[in-house]
Amino acid sequence: MGNKFSKTLKKKSIPLPSINMQEDSDFKYIHGRRYHNVESVKYPLPNDEEELDRLHLQHFLLRYVWQRNFAAPVKHILNRNGTKVLDVGCGAGSWMFEMASDYPNTQITGLDISPIQPSEIKPRNVNFIKANVLNGLPFENNTFDYIFQRFLVSAIPKDSWPDVINELTRVLKPGGYLELVEINPIPFQLGPVSSQLFTAVEKMLQLRDLDTQIPYKLRSYFEQHGNLENITEEKNRLPYGPETGKLGQAAVENARLAVTHAKPFLLEAIKISSEEFDNNLDVLVKELNEFDSYNDTCCVYARKKGNY
Repeated sequence: MGNKFSKTLKKKSIPLPSINMQEDSDFKYIHGRRYHNVESVKYPLPNDEEELDRLHLQHFLLRYVWQRNFAAPVKHILNRNGTKVLDVGCGAGSWMFEMASDYPNTQITGLDISPIQPSEIKPRNVNFIKANVLNGLPFENNTFDYIFQRFLVSAIPKDSWPDVINELTRVLKPGGYLELVEINPIPFQLGPVSSQLFTAVEKMLQLRDLDTQIPYKLRSYFEQHGNLENITEEKNRLPYGPETGKLGQAAVENARLAVTHAKPFLLEAIKISSEEFDNNLDVLVKELNEFDSYNDTCCVYARKKGNY
């Protein structure tokens, strides 16, 4: 499996890297919100300033939940001069900026389909590339020492995950580490209204051929690859509820914003009025607290076979 190049990821069509420059053709607008303009991409959330603020919130929330920015044993690699790190689906760049500050000897490349990252104010050891991992990564074999990817459950089609892992491993150096972090976007222990809303979320993702169960499959995909070793899986919960204090409040706000930002597509799935949807958001906040809801999150990392 690890030696096969998928039909989805066509090696011959890998694009050249592009710098982070915004063009009108990069975006489209739906009900006043700005979205990516790539027809083949399934990602249902916008990429405007409101969503970027949510992504920053989500980053700090996850860092608190996991008490770290990464799990793989790569500190010795990150402290070495000239280390190359790739952040796939970097979004607003929150993870990259912190890592670039903590490990100034590294060169960190962020890759995303939307050129929404800061192009002026950023660390010197950071650069961005506009590209789509589903079309293949615009890098040579064995380029990066460490590759990080987080929360692309809403972007990678169900059947493309093994192919994406193949491609990530291709550009990873022997002896380097690959780390993926994913979430089940459907919380557990929901109330009646929150259950209705997240049923709509699940339906929306299924219509886009996206797999909400991917956190539970990552380890098996790593194991099937054949060129990854020392595979480690860690699980954690993103908790809501009053006993979680500020963490729970931030988690509830992140969930409310995510559902709000997906509203145009959720209305198609849930078949209720816009006003009723907005009213249900207030109930969602109450129920996530009342029912002590939570999301499963999973981190899987592994070393590419071979030596530097």
